[in-house]
Amino acid sequence: MPPDDTISSRSLTGGREHDAAMADLSGFQRDLLWRLAECQPCNGLEVETLLEEYYGETVNHSHVYANLDRLVETGFVDKRDGDDARANEYRITPFARTTLDRRREWLNARSGP
Repeated sequence: MPPDDTISSRSLTGGREHDAAMADLSGFQRDLLWRLAECQPCNGLEVETLLEEYYGETVNHSHVYANLDRLVETGFVDKRDGDDARANEYRITPFARTTLDRRREWLNARSGP
């Protein structure tokens, strides 16, 4: 993956990079970020459960982890060893938090009063 695909290589001033970064994500990745923001820190199984509750159907286990890994690679998510040696903990990064906040503001502005 080229270095330009990582958040760390982008300027973190202003807001356009946040908007562009959000636009570059798939719908599933955006949903994953929103769910992850609800339960920080949480492990992959917890995120998977939140997604299944949101979608109302089973979510492919490997799809969740592949997308978590992609979000780690792009700087949206931080992955750490969890208390349980078998499970990693995931947290959204400050960049992801700002990106989600900007997205929420944009959605609220579009919905009107």
